[in-house]
Amino acid sequence: MMRRLAAVLLVALCSASAAASPPRIAAALTEELVEIRSDFDGATLTVFGAVEGVQPGDDVVVAVRGPDRDLRVMKKRRVLGVWVNAAPVRFEDVSSYYAVASTRPLSEFASFGALRRNAIGMAHLPLSAPETQRTQTLFGVPGVRVSDLGPEIVDYREAVVRNKSRSLLYVEADSGVEMLEGGLFIARLFLPSETPVGEYTIDVYLFRGGEPVAQRETGLRVAKAGLERALYDLAHDRPILYGLLALILAGLAGWLAAVFTRSR
Repeated sequence: MMRRLAAVLLVALCSASAAASPPRIAAALTEELVEIRSDFDGATLTVFGAVEGVQPGDDVVVAVRGPDRDLRVMKKRRVLGVWVNAAPVRFEDVSSYYAVASTRPLSEFASFGALRRNAIGMAHLPLSAPETQRTQTLFGVPGVRVSDLGPEIVDYREAVVRNKSRSLLYVEADSGVEMLEGGLFIARLFLPSETPVGEYTIDVYLFRGGEPVAQRETGLRVAKAGLERALYDLAHDRPILYGLLALILAGLAGWLAAVFTRSR
């Protein structure tokens, strides 16, 4: 960590002599691997770095994107006096984790087009659902096509963001990036206990005049460790063996419970 920090500081010290050159970003993480064990209750992700050629009025944005997953969203409907989940819509390649931190609110320094092109901010997350898919049949009534939902599809998209935000898997921190002297910056984001495993992408942007003028990308890996890692690998690599083992353990637990009950 100290070696990476020294490199970042060196970039900052050289910024004065390179003021005329295009701005550049150096960024790193305090931890490039987050291990999830049985006692994992969350972790703080710290991104630090320096901007070469920073000017007054510039802003820094840090966006963290987790591995993409397909996600199904259902809508509650009242049928025969009972609330049921129906009409599911499948969204493809949805970020399982998304967090964005900035020096101040995005709307104060970034243009709408720049945010939309770079998918920065909750309102600009790409949430796409195949228009040809048909929602689920309910009590014999055929579902409708997604292309026919019209403005109602907005409710589904808002539900994705709302549910993810409730689990702290989607976060937007308007003042989550702190600018220090010499172009140095630091951002701290929280990874909740439900953080998905996989490869994460961290993009750091320098905004000037409403547009990003420099960008730097780095990576983070979230992985299970210990017994959790062994069970996770077994379930994904050998699902049949994992299922058989689960049945054997369940049967053994039942037998031991019966023996214990008879002994009393």
